[in-house]
Amino acid sequence: AIVDYLNELAISSEDERTNIPTIEDEYKCLLSQYMVLFGLSRLERPAFTDEHSKRAYPVVRFSKDINEAINEKWESLNTLQDEITSLEKSFVDEHHFIDSFVSGEKKDIIRLNVSGTVMTTNRATLTIVEDSVLAQQFDDTKWTVQGSNNMRGVKEWTAKEVSEWVKNVEGIKQKASKLFKKNEINGLELLALNEFGLEKMGVNRQGTICLLMKAIKQLEKSTQDVSTLIEYSPYCFGKILDYLRLKYVHSKELIDEPRLPTVSNDQKERYEKVVRYYFPAESAEFLLPQKQNACKRKR
Repeated sequence: AIVDYLNELAISSEDERTNIPTIEDEYKCLLSQYMVLFGLSRLERPAFTDEHSKRAYPVVRFSKDINEAINEKWESLNTLQDEITSLEKSFVDEHHFIDSFVSGEKKDIIRLNVSGTVMTTNRATLTIVEDSVLAQQFDDTKWTVQGSNNMRGVKEWTAKEVSEWVKNVEGIKQKASKLFKKNEINGLELLALNEFGLEKMGVNRQGTICLLMKAIKQLEKSTQDVSTLIEYSPYCFGKILDYLRLKYVHSKELIDEPRLPTVSNDQKERYEKVVRYYFPAESAEFLLPQKQNACKRKR
């Protein structure tokens, strides 16, 4: 069958596909072994249904040395196939893991200023404990109202929004606001304005130009530094946030149940206070050891 296959390959053109040799079912696995052994890669490996059938039909018809060499080669190919299958599964799992974090809208990415230390997370992490202060602070209704303009960004402001902003700049007369409206300056253009641009628009008074340039710079800085202030120890809040992240990943069935945070002895009292502030009453048990909660109840 292999010789016939080679003859067909020799006389067929490159555009023609040579058919795989047709033989009895009981010899198909053996034929496949020979084809792979001889480097005839155009023959596809047979589709195996389970581990047993994949390793069935060892070669026994030749001398012992040849049989062992062929079977060893075939076993190596099986091992490589298993490794490839395992890698493919790992890639699928990793893709699922990444998707679970990148999904959602940009406004759901939260930037926290924890007593000067910047921490970033998503709203799903902060709201994972329903009865907590964090869940109430960052729930859908409150956070939409609190952060919609900032999260959308000054760059996306319309000309009308820019004009309204200019009206509210201290020391700027309504005439300047009308010039912005007349020139249809949007948010992206507002941030790109310089003194020359303001003069071309018709803003000629030097004092007005200085006030506008100062306000534009402050606006640009504020959009870059949008964050929610957390006035607690970065160490303690960081421990809480790390645990909430793990709980969120656990909720996606990607990891096992995480252990409670390990807190240094000199920070335990402060840590408990922060936990009880953000997780009042029984919700504190979510982050505190049972013994610690029992002692608190006795008091």
